[in-house]
Amino acid sequence: MDHGLWAKAPDAGLTTVDQVIDRFITEVSSARPLGRSKLHSLRLTSRAFKGVKVQDLSPHDVMEFGKERRAEIAKSTLQQQLTFFAQAIDMGRTLWGRDLKDKSVRAAMKVMSQLSMTGGSRKRDRRVNPGEIESILSEAPSGHWIIPVVRIAIESGMRQKEIAELYWEDICFEKKTILIRDRKHPTEKEGNHQLIPLLPAVEALLRAEREVSKGVGKVFSVENASSVSDRFARTCKRAGVEGLRFHDLRHEAISRMFERGMSIPEVAAISGHRTWT
Repeated sequence: MDHGLWAKAPDAGLTTVDQVIDRFITEVSSARPLGRSKLHSLRLTSRAFKGVKVQDLSPHDVMEFGKERRAEIAKSTLQQQLTFFAQAIDMGRTLWGRDLKDKSVRAAMKVMSQLSMTGGSRKRDRRVNPGEIESILSEAPSGHWIIPVVRIAIESGMRQKEIAELYWEDICFEKKTILIRDRKHPTEKEGNHQLIPLLPAVEALLRAEREVSKGVGKVFSVENASSVSDRFARTCKRAGVEGLRFHDLRHEAISRMFERGMSIPEVAAISGHRTWT
């Protein structure tokens, strides 16, 4: 206030970084649901800068935050997290009539880019090697849900969230279809349902699963989507399989579809890709 930064402020209570981010989350979510990763990223940033006044935020503070995060996450993930940070301050200045300075975040982002601390995501081309899936599943406990989940992923190309949140009511054995609810989309976070064909190998796996379950509610007793990748990573480690992520199974499934002679439109209808690029 002494520097005249808050003279036009209609809300004198909005002074700290965490207050700005929390308000951003509330107001954006009411207009359009935020994706899980974006929401997690914003909340983490909010906690990291809790109590820090916006006018006191310096590029050095953001740099130190970036260094700590870079030790845990990839360049592209850090780039995304800082972009969300800057967006929150942009909105505060534009919608709330606040003279919030975002130059600290953007200045730090520029330097981090020059130092190669941030950058775009790297394309992965990891294929499943012969025998790897068998080795991984042999290390899984007998009867554990990770076994059919892995096999369905490598046959269908479905993402871990899509498999983890699959309900029996979404599977129609008569019409040979699976309804995937809220499928990942660059702009639509809700209501992006897609009906995909139930491939023979996937149908066999699901029918076998139905034999040992009640056939109601969720298909797999998975707590959440992250449980799938966590369990897969631990099982890979025990099997001595390195460099393989659960999402690579989606890439593997799509590659196998093409190798079986399927066309681009046929594969896209199953994978959910909106463009053929």
